Amino acid sequence: MPLIDLANFKTRVIGCSAVMAVGQVISNAIANPATQAAAGIIGGPIALGGVSILAAIAGSLAETMAADELANRMTERLSKNPRILDNHDLIKAAGEAIGYILREVAKSDRLIAIAKTKNLPYPETALSQLAEKTPEYWLDINTNTADLSRDLNISEDQLTRIFSADAEEFDRVTGLATADWASFLNEFAASEGKSFDAEIVGFVADKLYATFPKAYREVLKLDAAKGGEKFAAMLLNLHQIALAQLKELGLQNGEIMQKLEAVATGQQICQVMVKLESIEIGIRSDLGQIKTSLERFVDTSAPRLPLPYECETIIQDRTQDFTGRRFVFEAIIEFLQKNPKGYFVLEADPGVGKTSIMAKLVLLLKRRCVVHFNSQSQGTVKAKQFLENACTQLIQAFKLDYPKLPENATTDGNFLSRLLGEVSPKLGGKKLVFVVDALDEVDLSDHGRGSNVLYLPDALPDNVYFIVSKRPESLPLPNHQVFDLMQYSAESLADVKLYIDKRTSNSASIQSWINRQNLQREQFVAAVAQKSQNNFMYLRYVLNDIDSGKYSDVTLKDLPRELEGYYEKHWARMEMAVRDKELRRRKLKVIYLLTKTRKPVSCDILADFAEEDALDLQEVLDDWEQFLRRSSDTPPDYSIYHASFQRFLHRKDVVQKAGVSLRDIETAISDNLWEDLYGDE
Repeated sequence: MPLIDLANFKTRVIGCSAVMAVGQVISNAIANPATQAAAGIIGGPIALGGVSILAAIAGSLAETMAADELANRMTERLSKNPRILDNHDLIKAAGEAIGYILREVAKSDRLIAIAKTKNLPYPETALSQLAEKTPEYWLDINTNTADLSRDLNISEDQLTRIFSADAEEFDRVTGLATADWASFLNEFAASEGKSFDAEIVGFVADKLYATFPKAYREVLKLDAAKGGEKFAAMLLNLHQIALAQLKELGLQNGEIMQKLEAVATGQQICQVMVKLESIEIGIRSDLGQIKTSLERFVDTSAPRLPLPYECETIIQDRTQDFTGRRFVFEAIIEFLQKNPKGYFVLEADPGVGKTSIMAKLVLLLKRRCVVHFNSQSQGTVKAKQFLENACTQLIQAFKLDYPKLPENATTDGNFLSRLLGEVSPKLGGKKLVFVVDALDEVDLSDHGRGSNVLYLPDALPDNVYFIVSKRPESLPLPNHQVFDLMQYSAESLADVKLYIDKRTSNSASIQSWINRQNLQREQFVAAVAQKSQNNFMYLRYVLNDIDSGKYSDVTLKDLPRELEGYYEKHWARMEMAVRDKELRRRKLKVIYLLTKTRKPVSCDILADFAEEDALDLQEVLDDWEQFLRRSSDTPPDYSIYHASFQRFLHRKDVVQKAGVSLRDIETAISDNLWEDLYGDE
């Protein structure tokens, strides 16, 4: 990348960073302090999405310009303002965000997998070294030759998200083009005498493109949480410049001006940034106070622990539309407060929401915890997988002196206990929390006699805690405290009704279904809650079916009852839809094969094993899509979404009715060619 292009690239990144910071401060300044619902302005409410906030400001300008015109004019003025482009702290914050991403990518499983496939020597080490030098390199790029006539070209859709007080909306903002980031990475690497394979460059550039805005916000937010010594003045400066631009454009509305001008000190700027995430959580699930309480237990200034990609996928999936469960988190807080160490066991029936609660707990702890999700469908059921995962997270997070795991690290729990002993003195009064889901799905066949599930240590050092979940069945566990979620039916029912009401509010299809049946919304919520028996997996399936139109011929009275009833009804509907016995047999064969896989599997591989045409088999997978987890890979891998469906399929009466021979499937699986998919790992 020629020096002039490098200067242009840096200037565009700084300009984007300024716009993003201004967007966050303005939208949150307007939305505060009424975080339960944004303040009413110009005769109507300001939503927490960017459209209404921009529209409200635009509608108050003398020219009454459109929201997108306002955003573009503000963006152009901010991105070319000399006071902004020369702001040392703004430049430094952008550089720190880039370094943050490079460090995270260096620890990613995907990077290591690419390197292993291509036999590349330690790109993660080279990338980590670049990450350490990023801030210095970034500051040294001379922007005097930059062409300020070039526009940022931020799309209207991106500007809407930037000017949003909704944290999830902002997290969908993307950075400059992937090609720009790739050129920057190559130039940076060359300056340090390094080079990367093209696929590595592409992967890192994609991550920089997709996550730079989020990383930039994290840099600002973490600093604000610590008092804002580094960047508060910079944010205040940006805000004052933006306010002056709005006045020049003709902003007249007194209430909006009053809110924006009220943000007048560095301390207030920090308050706006710190509240950003708690606003979102507080509005969505009333967990702002819970989050604050849990954060006190962990070191939020420390880097996040390096969670495996599979864990991040589960967390993202299971926390969508998360609602309530405050009483569970309050019990966890009380446990952490009253005990110097120990095991807290969340116990509940399948589908009640254990995994979602555990996933949300990880977010409430800001990912400053050791995380492991057991999953039969994902093939994560072995003690050695947990031990490798947990030990790796501890070594990387606390910079322990182990270049690689010892050979015996995953044969029993001794090495994990050793690491816990090393980490405990480093905690500085904070707590180390393990979040481990679905102990009931662990394969105990390879455990030593008398050992605990996953070789969990009997004795823990001070300030070390395990928050684990399982079904109500006996498992070999250390001394522990049980929280039986099934005993909290009234609290769970309240959360279920809140969840149904929330899903209904967000779906025109569900509202239309209710109206066609001449139902009152309260009547629908109460009836579906009663049928669900407080089972969130049931609600996920049934509400999705209503939303997608699959239940257009079903009345409220005929909705299935409980999770097992839903599976049975779906099973019957599938049978009626397939009159061809051979096609029906093929569909059943495929779904039963999936229940036996030890790991996610692609359509082509499954077709080879089932001896079926891949196109026909893809139709089968599409028919069962609501029960399957589909990876984001190309081509995607498939696995059974929830263990409760797997157990339903293997119920004796279901097997008999299906006419499937599980013995024949087991015999076919015993073929050594398929040992990697179906055998022990």
